[in-house]
Amino acid sequence: MKEYILGLNLVDLISEKHKVLRDRVNTASGEKLNKTETHILAMLELHAMLSISEISRLISISRQGTQKTINNLLAGGYVDTAIVEGNSRDKHIVLTPRGAEVCRSMLEIKQNIEAEIAARIGKDQVEVLRKLLTEDWL
Repeated sequence: MKEYILGLNLVDLISEKHKVLRDRVNTASGEKLNKTETHILAMLELHAMLSISEISRLISISRQGTQKTINNLLAGGYVDTAIVEGNSRDKHIVLTPRGAEVCRSMLEIKQNIEAEIAARIGKDQVEVLRKLLTEDWL
């Protein structure tokens, strides 16, 4: 364990663990995606189709930042645009088969990491942690 961890407050401890977990998922996936790109893919997996404005609101970044990230995902073949009848104003974004496969692969990686964590700290502790993290304390 890194010694500096012992002196961190709860917010920084959670941030440190989050960073390590995200790095492990991204490394294991072999995809060259940044945090914003993976966040957008996850939102599209959850919602199936979103406008750029909706994505911006969901992930709390500017519309311009979202557009730039979407352009990268379009170029990489992870997402595509969709026409929504009756709405010519908004550009809607959907996962491509490649994007859906990346999401499926990342879910599998996350499940494997969770199993590793359970092996280290115990399944009961993982369930306690899951319960605490899903409670409404923020």
